[in-house]
Parts: sequence; C-alpha cells; structure tokens
Amino acid sequence: MIIKKKNKSISGRKTDLVYVMAPSYTGSTLLTYLLAMHPDIATIGELKASAMGDIESYTCSCGSLIRQCGFWRNVLEETHKQGISFSLDKFGTHFRGDKYVCDRLIRAGVKGSFWEAIRKVGFSLLSRCRFKCDDIILQNRNLIEVICNLQGADVFLDGSKDPNRVRYFYNSGYWNIKVIYLIRDGRGATNSYMRHHKVTMEIAAREWVHVHRECDRIQKMLGPFCRTIHYEELCQNPDDVLRRIFSFIGLDSDSITTDFKSVEHHILGNAMRMASTSAIQLDEKWKSSLTENDLQAFVGIAGHLNSSYGYE
Repeated sequence: MIIKKKNKSISGRKTDLVYVMAPSYTGSTLLTYLLAMHPDIATIGELKASAMGDIESYTCSCGSLIRQCGFWRNVLEETHKQGISFSLDKFGTHFRGDKYVCDRLIRAGVKGSFWEAIRKVGFSLLSRCRFKCDDIILQNRNLIEVICNLQGADVFLDGSKDPNRVRYFYNSGYWNIKVIYLIRDGRGATNSYMRHHKVTMEIAAREWVHVHRECDRIQKMLGPFCRTIHYEELCQNPDDVLRRIFSFIGLDSDSITTDFKSVEHHILGNAMRMASTSAIQLDEKWKSSLTENDLQAFVGIAGHLNSSYGYE
C-alpha cells in the first residue's frame, strides 16, 4: 500500500526536480556525477531502475553490493517505516503496466497533440490503467522525498533520460521541474549503441532519431523550463557548462568541482558509474570505428537531424 501524501514536501513546498533527458550513450551518467557534487542535489542516477539485472550481484557505485550498501539499507528501512511498498528488485518507479493493453498505453512514446488526446481518452476508458499510472507517479514521489531526506538535499536529480517520464512528472503537478536536454553528435551515440546492442547502423540511427523526436516534443512543451547542453562542450569546458546549469536550476556555483570520485555516490545506471577516475575524456571513437557504409547509412537516416543540432 502506497501512502499518499500531501502535494508538498516536508520543507513545505514542492520539491525541485531536475531531469536529464537524452538518448542512450549521450553522456548522462557523466553529467549526473558532476551535478551530484553540488551539496543541494540528491540523486541515485536513474530513478526508473529498469536495467539492474540480477539484484543479488548488482553493485552500487560506492563499490558495495547493493544489498550490502548502507545507503540502500537506509532507503529500505525508511520506506518500510513510512508504509511505502519498496524493494531493491522492485522499485515500482518505471512507467509500465501489468497488462498488455495498459502497458502499451503507459509506455507509448511522446507523440503529437492528436495522439496525446487519444492517450487521454484511453486513460479515461481504462480506469485500472489510470490508477496504475497514478500509483507509479506516487511511488516516484515517495522515493524522491525519502532520498532527499537521507542525502540532506532540497533538489532531486533523476538521470533516467526517458522523455516519457518527463511528461508524466510534468503533468502530475507534484514538482517544480527543470529539464536538461543532453545532446551528443549522433555518430558517437549510434556508434556506442551499435557496439553495446550488436545491431546495424540502420537500427541504431532510427532509434536515435526516434528518441530525439520525443525529446524535441518535450522541449517544445516545457519551453523555458528546458535547457539544451552538448556532450562535447561538457567534456571540453565542464566548469562553464556546470555554471550555466546551476544558474538554470537556481543553485549557486561557488564550489564547482569535477572530481566526482572524491566522494561516495550511490548511482544507478550504466557501467561508466563504476569508473575509477574522475578524468573527463571526450569520446570520439566513432571517427575511427565507423565505416564509410556506416556513415552513409547514418547520413541517410539521421544526417538532417544531426545537422540541426549543430553537427556537420
């Protein structure tokens, strides 16, 4: 049973929620680590926790198995104390349904106004699905409050990337939302996607375009509450980029540091979170890895969109 709380945090106001939105392999884990160094930001990386695999062998970024991590034990203790249904192998924060039709409706990507109107009708007709979605939103809200309290911060950062989550968060009215839209040269992102998923450039490029189309719709919807930054600039001028982000969020930037391995974090996400160094290196392996055929395929599918983001 999820405890439904008032629409305010313990501090007496809505929690400030910062969301990193991006396709996969864009540098979101690096950005999450850098932002997590601010004392007023609480985060566990990807709050949706949808790709943890075998929980018994999953390692927290602090180096401990997650079941043995002191921080996660505190999360379990606090959620159970508050009557929140939570376990490390079932966060309940990922937007998905328990039945096929409901799952399709909830997980459907961000579309234009016509399709969003159809989704709204679908929720009105399928009350069970609407209630399921409401429960997921509340579970996210409850965990955000618990984590902010445990980490002693007023701003929560969700690095889940998925633009679909932003829509649900924004429409809920529970948070003051600021979105950081992270963009990377599509040739770099698709090269990593191909390598990790063992797929062709055609598949990787179509996925990259699909996610960016959704992100662009969210950006248009949020207007001034969304800021775009580029992965390449983050790597080359991290201090300047972080100052702009903190200003956008409404936090001071007096104590910016990029030495994110100097303190302990409890980040969920991809393998980069386990890196042993804070060194920031621009990844441009695509320049030597992609074949001429790969590049031609990318240009044919995603070249125009990539150019619109400033990449030649």
